[in-house]
Amino acid sequence: MRKREKMIQLKHVSKKIKKQLILDDISVQLKNGRCYGFTGYNGCGKTMLLRAICGFLSVDSGQIIIDDKELGKDIDFIQDAGILIGEAGFLNSRSGFENLEILAQIRNKIKSEDIVNFMNSMGILEEKDKKVRYYSLGMKQRLRLTQVFMENPSVLVLDEPFNALDKAGVKKIQDLLVLEKKKGNLLLLTSHDQSKIELLCDKVFEIENGRIISERGHD
Repeated sequence: MRKREKMIQLKHVSKKIKKQLILDDISVQLKNGRCYGFTGYNGCGKTMLLRAICGFLSVDSGQIIIDDKELGKDIDFIQDAGILIGEAGFLNSRSGFENLEILAQIRNKIKSEDIVNFMNSMGILEEKDKKVRYYSLGMKQRLRLTQVFMENPSVLVLDEPFNALDKAGVKKIQDLLVLEKKKGNLLLLTSHDQSKIELLCDKVFEIENGRIISERGHD
């Protein structure tokens, strides 16, 4: 049986916070096997848009539909997704490995050896027993990205994934994202670096004052 295509649809989505319109009548259709980029200045609404898609932010009007299920009605949060938004919620008194192990126990989809393998592929295996409070910013970002990828989600929602990474780390994540797209997964990506967006994304949406003002590329 042919696998049903995953799709996320936003239909006339709007949201105000403290009387300020942060999402303004946004309608997009996002399909699996594609990487979509969202660009714009800080505070333009791109992070809020990703939060809304994940179910972390309720909208005032419009619909967000994921695989024929409406957020806030049929489901509360996006399913089978690896998400990188906002600050890391790691326990500083625990090691990197222990943090990932605790998170993996929520879904119980992977084993300890899988975590070790993902930490190795992300280049932080040597730091697995170090407490997170002693991690550099770059190491913390790699740990967060390990969490995103380790359960092999079908949707990746990544807000500024290249932050704090060195050149080798950026190349590693770029290669992983290309592989994820080849696997038929759906990728949503923001970056202040326009060149990285252009390199990875099939379609790019430019956001200004909570509204999509242009789009380029193709589905």
